[in-house]
Amino acid sequence: MGYRKLGTTHDLCLTGEGLTYLSAQHSQFLRHILPYIRVFARVAPKQKETVITAMKHLGFITLMCGDGTNDVGALKHAECGVALLSHVHERVRKEKPKEETQAASVDSQSAESNSTNDKLLQMAAKGKVGNRQQLHKNRSPQTRAEKTAEMQKKMNDMMKELEEQEQAQIVKLGDASIAAPFTARMSSVQCICHVIKQGRCTLVTTLQMFKILALNALILAYSQSVLYLDGIKFSDSQATMQGLLLAGCFLFISRSKPLKKLSRSRPLPDIFNFYTISTVLLQFAVHFGCLIFLVREAKARSPGRPESINLEADFAPDLLNSTVYIISMFLQVSTFAINYKGHPFMESLTENRPLLYSLLFSGSGIVVLAAGLLPDLSKQFEIEEFPPDFRWILLQVLAADLVLSFIIDRSLQFVFGHKSLRQE
Repeated sequence: MGYRKLGTTHDLCLTGEGLTYLSAQHSQFLRHILPYIRVFARVAPKQKETVITAMKHLGFITLMCGDGTNDVGALKHAECGVALLSHVHERVRKEKPKEETQAASVDSQSAESNSTNDKLLQMAAKGKVGNRQQLHKNRSPQTRAEKTAEMQKKMNDMMKELEEQEQAQIVKLGDASIAAPFTARMSSVQCICHVIKQGRCTLVTTLQMFKILALNALILAYSQSVLYLDGIKFSDSQATMQGLLLAGCFLFISRSKPLKKLSRSRPLPDIFNFYTISTVLLQFAVHFGCLIFLVREAKARSPGRPESINLEADFAPDLLNSTVYIISMFLQVSTFAINYKGHPFMESLTENRPLLYSLLFSGSGIVVLAAGLLPDLSKQFEIEEFPPDFRWILLQVLAADLVLSFIIDRSLQFVFGHKSLRQE
């Protein structure tokens, strides 16, 4: 087991010849040391494909980047392949020194011409050479045909330069771009960091959407199925506002952007883990307890309800309907706010301004309806006016539900919400 200790203290390198020898003579040993190799040097195209397939058989997720035809096989077998265009940035880098050298050459030529002009004037004064002005007087002027030919030559040179610039901007895709699902317009492997950051952001966004959907489904299942037997249902305007709130929040969550810096920590790979299942169940337990408590308090303060309830009757607002609607809307808003995950994989809630403003607007609107601050707005949403003592109980229960759910989720995340690296 010395190779494990050696792999933790040194960066191991394996050449193509060594890979061929180990594959033929010591295949079992190669399978053990393969995860500890950091550099594969001077390997053939077929050997690249062999390394990728061997790592996949060992249970690793493979990522391959290449810029030529010899990388096509490995790019196809890897879970994530990235084709590099090595000629794009090199042209850009060559253009900048070219412009600088042209400017420097113009300056040097102007300085040299000034010094030679001074020397010629001194020699003309001594009679050693003729004066340039006198030579120009004796020289015959250019004809119109010569001037036209000179202008035509300048135009041809300008058109040639424009064509070269247009050709430099065209990106030519090779065989690697056809084999790989991703293509990077750069020659550096820095694009791998962008792929990992985008993938982590997408994974975290998908997982938190599943959590939010699970909690909202459990809340709505109770409020719209069990309580429906007691005659509790929502009006058309209430159901419309509830649907718009859910659609807007899901839209703004999906537009979250990854951070610019790649984090050392890793997100959870799937939803079937102890953290996700436990936080969903415990949060629903808190929401369910608050919902049951408020329904009982509302029934105690409501006038006598008929024994036989017509489930097909038109909607009529009362204390129980309004209570269930207020708490169900608040639970959905708190579910989005609590289960949204920001750093270290994506922008935080304060940085995702559209989602933050929508949650603040919705939450403040629900509090205003619960507190009865705007009677006209409550009438528009068909909310019954709450008694003063029950209104205070309602606001306290909503605040307690938010705080308890937040503490439960963050505590479970701190203990079970981190993914450790695979140990060999």
